[in-house]
Amino acid sequence: MSIIPANSRMSPRKASLWLSLSCLALVAGCKPGEGGFNPSAYLSSFGAPAPIDSSVLSAFFANALSPSVVTQTAALFANDPRYDNQSRFGWRNASDPAQPLNGRVYNPLRSSGAAFAHAAGVTGVGATIAISDNQYLPGYDEFVGSNVSEVNIFEGSSGTIDKSPTHGTLVAAVALGDSNDYVGTAPDANLIFGSNETEQKLADVGAAAASAGAVAWNNSWGYVNLGLNQADFNDLFTGSYSGAVYLDALDNYASQGVVVFAVDNDFTAIHSGLMDALPSLRPSLEAGWIAAANGVPTFSNGDVSAVKLLSSSCLEAARWCLIADGTWRLPNVSLELEPGAALITGSSFAAPQISGALALLQEAFPTLSPHELRVRLLASAEDGFFTADDTVELATGFNKGYSVTYGLGFLDIEAALKPIGGTVMSLASGNAVSTNAAVLRSGTGFGDAVELSLAGTDVLVKDALSAGFVMPATALSSGARLGSQAAGLLSRSISGDLAHDRVATVSALSDPFATFGGNTVDLSTADGTVSASVLMPHTGAQSVGVNLSRVLSDGPTRVELGLKLARDDGRLMSLDGTNEAMMASVSLGLAQDLGANAFIALSGEVGMTDLGGATAISGAGSARFDSASLKVGRSDVFVKGDRLTLGVAMPMAVASGHRDLDLPIYRETLAASFEPVALNLAPENRQMDFEIGYQAALADGLEMKLSLIRSDNFGNRAGEVDSGGAIAFTFNF
Repeated sequence: MSIIPANSRMSPRKASLWLSLSCLALVAGCKPGEGGFNPSAYLSSFGAPAPIDSSVLSAFFANALSPSVVTQTAALFANDPRYDNQSRFGWRNASDPAQPLNGRVYNPLRSSGAAFAHAAGVTGVGATIAISDNQYLPGYDEFVGSNVSEVNIFEGSSGTIDKSPTHGTLVAAVALGDSNDYVGTAPDANLIFGSNETEQKLADVGAAAASAGAVAWNNSWGYVNLGLNQADFNDLFTGSYSGAVYLDALDNYASQGVVVFAVDNDFTAIHSGLMDALPSLRPSLEAGWIAAANGVPTFSNGDVSAVKLLSSSCLEAARWCLIADGTWRLPNVSLELEPGAALITGSSFAAPQISGALALLQEAFPTLSPHELRVRLLASAEDGFFTADDTVELATGFNKGYSVTYGLGFLDIEAALKPIGGTVMSLASGNAVSTNAAVLRSGTGFGDAVELSLAGTDVLVKDALSAGFVMPATALSSGARLGSQAAGLLSRSISGDLAHDRVATVSALSDPFATFGGNTVDLSTADGTVSASVLMPHTGAQSVGVNLSRVLSDGPTRVELGLKLARDDGRLMSLDGTNEAMMASVSLGLAQDLGANAFIALSGEVGMTDLGGATAISGAGSARFDSASLKVGRSDVFVKGDRLTLGVAMPMAVASGHRDLDLPIYRETLAASFEPVALNLAPENRQMDFEIGYQAALADGLEMKLSLIRSDNFGNRAGEVDSGGAIAFTFNF
């Protein structure tokens, strides 16, 4: 099946074709080198290019970070025949047609993440792909409406223009085709197409690609009789005028764009071809080069767990090599390499998938250069299915492992569209703060106030490769959550003296550290007019404090004054969960004997806190907090000496306070505009507790306490509810 003149040194990376879902043939494109490939010698034979150190800020504001895109992607395969058609076939192992490749995912739109990009609204708009190949059919319906520029067209030995629908048309269709029943990788990209018939025509395509700012120059072919050695390099590029012109075109284009070359389809090859591994002989090309291998992945829990190679290994091209699924259903039964063929596979059709991926990234990250987009594609490739032979520094401080067999891994456009590595947010001070975790970790006293203040605001962050992303400012904050009320009720019941609590004089300030939780040590003078409570640190909570209270008026009306100093361990009044907040407050309590063994107790507290000092994105500040409670009860309700109480309380929380944060706010200019964002630290909906308690002596020394509680706006968060109950028994002997 020759479609190149007999005197040509070039050959397309020929596809294997399936007829009636069976393998016909896999044709090798390049002559294997002499001797075996020595990975150790290769890995240390030449240095990597200088890593990219980008400070350019772009912004990918598509909704690719939204979980809804996963649902939208699934809908494409369920409802759109262009995507579903790629799933409707089974196929065989090329080396053994009788052996099915069970469990393998062979849908290239799914396995590459191209469908995910389309669901996120990224289709290659504004990007240009150049292709050097043989025949091309511009009138084919996959390209109707596309912006296609023809640099030159294959003429053949007769000198007549040949536009038959064969190899080059299929390559272009994989890169950017679109019709009623077929879609390529970047369907809205522009196309420059030219012949690979001569080195001069190749140079013409390269010049047109450089002039148009094409993000990729795709080459799904290789030299048949030239190997990866200096002698053959010299023969091609310095042995003739056109060869030198071609090398100049490669140098010029690769200095700004990305050359993509398919590897040999002979999976028994022991050396790379001259062109896919050309940077090993001309290192200056590496920063603008990708080699494309063909493989079918197996997925486990959404990750690639294995790849079956249908082409050669990456070999000498490993450091710039990617694998993509080059098995595609033909876009139209009339468009075929051989009569009746239903499927194609080969590195020829892995390469344009990678070229299309670069076009998708260019739309998503318009201010990144093609070289920076190449780094994103290499850095994000799935690599968990192999053990790395070595590493390459793709960007300053960013290293990626690669395998001599699998290169840098399997193409993952979805991962390339998402942040790679950790993300950071620049501050107005010139510093940067990591946003991998929340940087404002507010205590329960703030409730949802911080999140609500940040709602509706978007900030710009950069990933490890300097690509910009828009992140909702609410992701900067994480509020502490309260434990269940039932656990707190039980803890307080069994840690106290139930018999004493049941008969003690009613005090409105009897539990000054209720909001903190934990155990207290209580002391009082003999006459009970002065008392102290000390909050003790314990496992899991390191808050400490002391409360002093004095009875100002005793008798039927009991008035108490309390002073409290406390150190919150970060769970209550700190804007940073790792910083300790210092608190001071004054409280006033009033207990009234209503007669007939009934009583009422009312308390209120007001204080100041320092918010735990400075946070990563704000200076130190302070806020006012308060609390209040009302309790009514009666003794001797059911049996002599019992006590029934009903209470309503508003636990300690921020009552007023504001902070201004200077954040890099997203604007459509994609520039970081630092603007003040005001935080209202007081929750709009305070927690309200409704509690019922009953205590009784069941026998001599045996005490029982039953507690029930319902909390509305639990944790000072609007709409959250928690209910619980506890029953405690103590026996003294």
